[in-house]
Amino acid sequence: MQLEALVSFLTDPARKKKGIFILALLTYSGLIYLLSSMEGQPGVQLFENQDKVEHVIAFGAMACVAWWVLRLHPLFRRAWLWAWCYAAAYGAFDEWHQLFVPGRYADLADWMADAIGAALAICLLEYLRARGKFPPVSKTILHAS
Repeated sequence: MQLEALVSFLTDPARKKKGIFILALLTYSGLIYLLSSMEGQPGVQLFENQDKVEHVIAFGAMACVAWWVLRLHPLFRRAWLWAWCYAAAYGAFDEWHQLFVPGRYADLADWMADAIGAALAICLLEYLRARGKFPPVSKTILHAS
């Protein structure tokens, strides 16, 4: 009986869907950590403030993934707020982390770009959700834990 319950737990499609989104968020967060651990500023500067645009895009994408993860969990009724908090806090951690990387530095303007990018992405997702562009989260997915 317990073996059947374990197999059911491991093969539940709702649980797999949650797991895929959580894995995506952790992988993306790890990728940002890895990139910010590289010495110096990699890449070619094509225009002024390019790094701020890159921060807006990178942390906007992180907020999108966090929003998808958190809206699948019943404890997070305001997934948009928690997703923004995750991305903004991770941005702050990332800037602090860069203090210890040779050739890198912490910049308040970079963190502000992170937080703004997360807010813009979440606003877009919430706008689209309110317009019915995303299917509602099914109760099966919400209650699989």
